[in-house]
Amino acid sequence: MPKLLTTNAEPRTKYAYINQERSDTVEGYVYRLIDIVNGEVLNITLSQYKKIPSQSYVEVLNAVGTPYISGNRAVMSIKADDIVLVDD
Repeated sequence: MPKLLTTNAEPRTKYAYINQERSDTVEGYVYRLIDIVNGEVLNITLSQYKKIPSQSYVEVLNAVGTPYISGNRAVMSIKADDIVLVDD
């Protein structure tokens, strides 16, 4: 993965959906990262909450992307085992 930078945003809680309705079951936490090489924002889901300092360089471990259609656009769901700090 390219060089990634954390944002100031807190992770968003991701809930499970059952029959297109949101349940109270937490599936994970979505972290917004910036790919500084390509200028894109990536949303990475971890199964456990992790405190990650803002404006830090990180590496995503074992990321798996799954494309899907939302509305009229293709998007990517990315799940990972962990996000770790790296030296800049």
